[in-house]
Amino acid sequence: MITERILKYPGFLYEVKGTCYFLGKWICRECTDEDAADCLFMYRMSRTAGEEPETNMYFQKTRAFADFALEVPYNPAKIKEDLTALLDGLSDAETASLTKQMDDFEKDCRKYCGRL
Repeated sequence: MITERILKYPGFLYEVKGTCYFLGKWICRECTDEDAADCLFMYRMSRTAGEEPETNMYFQKTRAFADFALEVPYNPAKIKEDLTALLDGLSDAETASLTKQMDDFEKDCRKYCGRL
């Protein structure tokens, strides 16, 4: 179920097992961009503090990093295969953490983009 949910979303940056990954319907790859990882950290910190303008700004920046990380040519079978391999190795706590991050993404995407 979590795999199908991620594959419906546009790309975003999530922390999985202490590593940042770009995940979404067009992407599944580890993030090696320090600026993107810093942006995710700031997004989460702003969100926790309830700082709306900063949360929106860092949300949008993190989304943009995900779009720039897309690989061409698009290979949906490989994306699903890589995503399944990543998610199959998660503990219950790691799955719960990713689910919470996805819930936050969904709320913020609706709030800041007007859609999901």
